[in-house]
Amino acid sequence: MSVTKVILPKLGLTMDEGKLVAWRKREGDRVSAGEILFEVETDKATMEVESPAAGVVRKIFIDEGATAPVTTLIAVIADTAEEPLGDLGSESVAPGAIASLSDLARGEAPRSAQVLDLGASAPRSALLGDEAASGERVRSSPAARKRAQELAVDIEKVKGTGPGGRVTLEDVEAYASSSPAATPAAGARPAATGERRVPLTRMRRAIAEAMTRSAQVPQFQVSRDVDMTAADELRKREGVSFTDLLVAACAHALRAHERFRGRSDGDAIVVSDGVHVGVALALDDGLIVPVIRDADRKDLKAIAAERERLQQGARAGKLPADALTGAVFSISNLGTLGVDRFQALVNPPEAAILAVGRISPAKTLALTLSVDHRVADGVDAARFLADVAAWLESGGRPAGS
Repeated sequence: MSVTKVILPKLGLTMDEGKLVAWRKREGDRVSAGEILFEVETDKATMEVESPAAGVVRKIFIDEGATAPVTTLIAVIADTAEEPLGDLGSESVAPGAIASLSDLARGEAPRSAQVLDLGASAPRSALLGDEAASGERVRSSPAARKRAQELAVDIEKVKGTGPGGRVTLEDVEAYASSSPAATPAAGARPAATGERRVPLTRMRRAIAEAMTRSAQVPQFQVSRDVDMTAADELRKREGVSFTDLLVAACAHALRAHERFRGRSDGDAIVVSDGVHVGVALALDDGLIVPVIRDADRKDLKAIAAERERLQQGARAGKLPADALTGAVFSISNLGTLGVDRFQALVNPPEAAILAVGRISPAKTLALTLSVDHRVADGVDAARFLADVAAWLESGGRPAGS
């Protein structure tokens, strides 16, 4: 007999809370391990989260539409429908005990780390609609209070839609959008005539935070043009896209150049064994980077199928929980929009990103590699880019073959 506690996972470095969009199972339903249990909306996308264990869904603590902090206990799965549940919520999660999926993908989660369940639960305060330990009711989440301060919103005037009337981040933004004439906080600068303030969406905030982190990284760029004649013939023969070719070319280079599978970590470079390549995808409100895992072990058709599956899931608003985590390298392709060449910012903790321009009438393609200088030097970048170019110019044959 056992009881599995399901917590709201941390699906990315910037996620501190999530909105429970839908339960796929109800109380009393049977669920299999690995079966989709619920959908959660993060700052980037709606993710499908699998059940960590098989059994009966005995109790659901968070209703659909509610927002909760990561690590909150949201459900309990038991072996049977009659098994005693005990005193749930009396335990707490130790700091650092919850690992993000990207940590697990890099193989760095500690043995005690948990993503959905390994015996730990959220603090009891999280289960009681944000009741503080002292009994005083906290009406808003930390993210909501921070956002209210940014938008000069008096949070006491915001009606909460979360559990127990809790004010969520979305409540604050909705109030700010519907109250353009709200009184600004002391010291706030009034809006100029003819202007309007448009609150950032969760995705735009996530992008802003990620790019701010990127700006702290000492990075440089190297560029070269590639003859795509042979690559174009390979693309037509295999029935894939140019992006698929680029993923394959980079995957081969990443296997040969381990530094570009690494990241800076204090006084060391941590190198991933997996070749997981992210491909930037533009959405209406920004961009996300779905990850093609073990790209070096996939042929072109498998890469194309995986990319299409991820893109369709992203545009439909539903992705598997690990779809946006664990990349060691990213590709950003603006060539389809007529851009000749550009520089992309490194996406921490990755060491490099490849910016791809359009293919000219002469069949040349401009590639620009941005690199974290703490991880690699110019000569490393030049050799890496040379191997990418060699793979493309040879029609899929790795350098030296």
